[in-house]
Amino acid sequence: MASVNATISRDTAPGAVIVTWALTSADTGTAFQLPAAGDMTCHTFGTFGAATITWQGSSDGTNWHPMTQKGSTANMAYTTTANHSPNEMPPFVRAISAGGTGTAITASLCFYPRYIKNQY
Repeated sequence: MASVNATISRDTAPGAVIVTWALTSADTGTAFQLPAAGDMTCHTFGTFGAATITWQGSSDGTNWHPMTQKGSTANMAYTTTANHSPNEMPPFVRAISAGGTGTAITASLCFYPRYIKNQY
């Protein structure tokens, strides 16, 4: 199980932050800390080779739980190409892979900030 660093782009789409992890079998994407409240879409695509990609959220960057699809209670865990928004807006987000062989999957988070969170 490898830890995969995210690639972050603020130049791909105006106003968006695009966070991308290139995952293979049993990889864990490094945590991305959301810089603000906003809207996000999680997109997975590539060669799955029977792998499952799960989008996870955390309130502390240590304890992780699957996020659920907006309008549903289903976990955001996919074995094929998918593009969904989560119900949750946790401070930390990551994508992980499990199972499969010969996988080459891109997990991409598109985040549109609405306003900056102020520190208390």
